[in-house]
Amino acid sequence: MSSLSLGTDGAKIIKDSEGFCLKFYGDPKGYPTVGWGHLITTKKTYKKNTTGDPNDSLLTQKEADALSKDLSLGYTSPITQDKADKFFTSDTSSAVDAVNALTLPKGAAFSQSQFDALVSARFNCGDAFLISNDVKTLLKTPQIFSNYGKLTSAEKDTCSKVVSKAFSYDRNLKTRRNAEATLFCKDMTYTHKYPVYTL
Repeated sequence: MSSLSLGTDGAKIIKDSEGFCLKFYGDPKGYPTVGWGHLITTKKTYKKNTTGDPNDSLLTQKEADALSKDLSLGYTSPITQDKADKFFTSDTSSAVDAVNALTLPKGAAFSQSQFDALVSARFNCGDAFLISNDVKTLLKTPQIFSNYGKLTSAEKDTCSKVVSKAFSYDRNLKTRRNAEATLFCKDMTYTHKYPVYTL
C-alpha cells in the first residue's frame, strides 16, 4: 500500500483528455458536467457530446439555472476557476485512494509515473479498470517495479507486453490509454513499445 499523491504528469493527462469548460455541458452520455469532467448528476440528460469539445454540448443558461435550482447546487454556470480546481482535486481523490490501496508484490513500490498513469486510467474508467485481469497481472509482476533490479532483455519485453495489455481498456480511448501506458513506463528500463490492443 502506497501513500502517493497525483503528480503533474498524471494531472496533465487527465486534464488534457477530459477537456475543460467553466460552463455546464453534456458529456458523451448527455449527463451535465463542468470543469474537467466533473459529473454534476446522472439524473438528467442533455445534448450528448460526440466531439470531445465541451463547447459543442453546452447547456443554455436557462437549462443550467434550472438544473442548479432543481438540485440545490449552490452554484450555476459558469463556475469559477477556483471551483473547477476544487472539483478536480475532489474528483481525483477517489482514484488516488484506490491506486494507493492496491496490493503490490513484497518490497515493490510504484514510481510516481506508474502511480499517475494508473490514477488517470482509474479516474476515467472507474474501479472496473483496476480489477481487470490484465491490471491484476501487471500488479503481480515484480519485474514491473523499479526496485526489482536489473532486467534481462526477455524480461524487459515481457514487461512491455504486460503494460500494453493492462492499458488495453476501452477501444474508444486508444490515444489516452497509450499516453497512460507511455507514462507508466517513464524512467523504467522497459518501454511502451507495443501500442494498446496490438497484442
